[in-house]
Amino acid sequence: MTLDVVTNERIMLSLGEWAVSDDPERELVCLGLGSCVAFCAYDPQKHIGGMAHMVLPDSDHGKRSGAEAKFVDLAVPLVVREMEGLGALRSRLVVHLVGGAQMLSGASFSDTMMIGQRNVEAAHEAVEAQRLKITSEDTGGDAGRTVKLAIATGQLDISSPRKKLTAAAA
Repeated sequence: MTLDVVTNERIMLSLGEWAVSDDPERELVCLGLGSCVAFCAYDPQKHIGGMAHMVLPDSDHGKRSGAEAKFVDLAVPLVVREMEGLGALRSRLVVHLVGGAQMLSGASFSDTMMIGQRNVEAAHEAVEAQRLKITSEDTGGDAGRTVKLAIATGQLDISSPRKKLTAAAA
């Protein structure tokens, strides 16, 4: 598991980091998601949660070693595999996607610069490749988001400057 900050009950994930936990006292958190996408998964029977703060859609043009969670195509299977290692079952996983905003806009930005949209599309493909279904998503738009996943309950809290959402994982 790679992570920079553990403060009391919160495991704070920075760019390209991931974590899984079965500790009911923990909460996984991605602050300030812009074009990045958070992959959030939860096994409601075993109370196991996982999250990745994914930065880029694919690893084709980047370094793979030690930075798997940076890339959507590598992060999703990594988190699923690690959750299974703690006893989660793929068939029970509740999956949420958060982020993928278009933070920069204007006539000077071509389709190839639409990184938020590309990250969301890649996340859909990666989730499908793992034979999982997306339970909910809060993606796109032009505002950043923060997401929190409570390990004890599976509650997902999503907030942005414009709205606050709460979703149950089960």
